[in-house]
Amino acid sequence: MIQPSYSILKKLITRISLVSFITLIVSGIIIAVGFVNDMKEHGYSSSDTLIDELLSESFEHVYWVFGLSFLLIIFIMYFLVKNSFKDVNKISDDIEKMNINNPEEIVIDHDVPKEIVPLVNSLNASFIKIKKDLEQQKEFISNASHELNTPIAILRANIEGMETSKQKEDLMNDLALLEKVSSQLLRLSQVDQFKVRADESADLIEVAHQAVQLFDKDKARLHIHTFDEKEVWINGSENYLLIALRNLLENALFNSPANTPIDIRVYKNGRITVSNTKQDQALTQDKIDQIFEKFWRLNKNKYVGAGLGLSIVKRIAEAHHASLHADLTGEIFNIYLQFKPFSATK
Repeated sequence: MIQPSYSILKKLITRISLVSFITLIVSGIIIAVGFVNDMKEHGYSSSDTLIDELLSESFEHVYWVFGLSFLLIIFIMYFLVKNSFKDVNKISDDIEKMNINNPEEIVIDHDVPKEIVPLVNSLNASFIKIKKDLEQQKEFISNASHELNTPIAILRANIEGMETSKQKEDLMNDLALLEKVSSQLLRLSQVDQFKVRADESADLIEVAHQAVQLFDKDKARLHIHTFDEKEVWINGSENYLLIALRNLLENALFNSPANTPIDIRVYKNGRITVSNTKQDQALTQDKIDQIFEKFWRLNKNKYVGAGLGLSIVKRIAEAHHASLHADLTGEIFNIYLQFKPFSATK
């Protein structure tokens, strides 16, 4: 992030102050010269007398007025200039709030001061290019995942027709990985276009139980903690929440030692956490922020997958306007999701 090197507001105030101060001095000199001429006309010829009268008259009638005027000008100009920068600050706030996953939002289309129109036009041109690139990327991912379905189905039919052998088992494992990558690509293209409606609601506890049912072999390792709550309703899509929680549990199961527990905690304020014992000692706190990036894998030689599971979780969280973060507490890896509670009165 670029650090501010100077303040335009301070720069303007400093320059205005300097001009005002010079104007004050020059005005005082001009008025003083007038005083001198008047005093000479009235018979004041002594230089000492002239100086005394000049200083007396200047401070009595001129400089204290100019001094107060100077301070008043600085005070007024500060607030006028600061107020003039409100439009610039609004543009900055709009850019900060932009959601790159929603191409409709990444264009500045409201009125702007003419002095910064060239800058805003340049930004809009860049945003439009980003918008087109995002749309092309989503279209490619969607098309690629659909196009892979037919050859994968043909491969599966051919491999299943082979005689039972170690080679067939290896091919089936590779095919399962290919199918998983294809389904994740399709899911990624779907969640990129997904938006939560204001009237949608889901029970986090019910979603958690549904997600656990998807893992028959490892169901005994998955423990749901609801703290005596029967229901926790949030504003969200049950189907997409199920996808997110399934990905979180899949990640926890794969990246934890065998037979260690996976804890799913659901709180009444709309918070859900998934905790597991970490298996790979290479996972450190400084690498935590990278786990939600697309195609990122901690150990590329070990991990079987495309590295899309947690990035899909991130996108679903963004669509729900939920906060998502992870941390390490000793040997325990935690992922936190905080959703907005659902209110039927809204």
